[in-house]
Amino acid sequence: MDDVAHLLPAVRADLLPRLGRYVESAAAYEAAVALTGTAVERAFPQRRRAELAGA
Repeated sequence: MDDVAHLLPAVRADLLPRLGRYVESAAAYEAAVALTGTAVERAFPQRRRAELAGA
């Protein structure tokens, strides 16, 4: 289960902006990054988090 633990906060982070909840989305991306094991897997939530900051 540890190898997929980052997926729930990543999905949540992807859905929250649709509700206008950008701060919560950024926090969920940070949680996904913290739970991700490899640099390759961390790249996506880090990039999405950066996109939220620029929006």
